[in-house]
Amino acid sequence: MAEKGFLRRGRVAPRRRRTAAILRSVAAVALAAAFAAGAARVVSGSLLRLERFEISGNRRERTEEILAALAPYRTKSLLTLDLASVADRMTSLPWVERVTVSKRFPDGLEVRIVERRPVALWRDGVSRLMFLGADGRPIAPHDPRADAADYVLVSGDRSALPELVSLLEEIRARRPEYFAALSEIDALPDGGFGMMDSIFRKPVKVLRRDASEKVAALMAVRGLMESRGWEARVIDLRFADQIVLVGAWGAGHSL
Repeated sequence: MAEKGFLRRGRVAPRRRRTAAILRSVAAVALAAAFAAGAARVVSGSLLRLERFEISGNRRERTEEILAALAPYRTKSLLTLDLASVADRMTSLPWVERVTVSKRFPDGLEVRIVERRPVALWRDGVSRLMFLGADGRPIAPHDPRADAADYVLVSGDRSALPELVSLLEEIRARRPEYFAALSEIDALPDGGFGMMDSIFRKPVKVLRRDASEKVAALMAVRGLMESRGWEARVIDLRFADQIVLVGAWGAGHSL
């Protein structure tokens, strides 16, 4: 009776099932290891190494300088490449304001650049001129051979540049006829700003808060000033409801 019990079918099946389960587990582990090894070879191999850079949107920032900034990423795995790191490196270049970076498998990187817009020239110290961006930050040294356009010349401490550029951009938008004649803006030590133009050809002093409105008022009385022969050394618009003419032939006159 003991031998018959030993040979019963129900006693043998569990061992076979356990063996099959072990074999399946071993096969799964081997397959996973083979997949991991293959993936590692793909990542570290030449198939997905970064070799090509597609650059667009740059006009002032030279392509050679962009490629030099991208050089540390060449031959890196495109699969694991950190695009945020690439973008940060690109925006450290002087003319690059924004950048979009996209992977182009199997071995390329697309770099689309939006450059900063120069709005004025800043006299940095005695002689050097720097391009100023719309945010009031210096961009790069001015090269007249590369850019022959006319820009308003800005003078003043670096801390005053954002307000100077803001004033300039407001006049450009709201008083285009005066902006077209504007040549210089300075930050004044006694407050406000001084402007030079080709219309009145005298310093015009303004405050930031109402400069646009005061310029409009000055333009409105231009004909009256010319008809009466009023010449001023300085035109001061920093007073409430007055245009003050200072200097020879203008002393004592206000409008």
